[in-house]
Amino acid sequence: MNIHSINHEPIEGTDNVLTTMVIHQVSSQCILARLLIDVLGKPGIDNDLEMMGTGDSWTIMWTQPLAIIEKTQVLITKAIS
Repeated sequence: MNIHSINHEPIEGTDNVLTTMVIHQVSSQCILARLLIDVLGKPGIDNDLEMMGTGDSWTIMWTQPLAIIEKTQVLITKAIS
């Protein structure tokens, strides 16, 4: 798995940001989901994690307060390596 792109957008009126990440070469979306939950926390409790994709290309979106793009990339890279 490798990160193709990662972007942050501030959510107006909150301290949260919407992070959108595209990952390629995903061999198992189940493993990807487990890794993301381990790093980001439980969807619906710690964040609003959403995954969309097919085959080996997946787009993942989540909210997180005050996320820094470099920190997020390091965490996800560590999780999928």
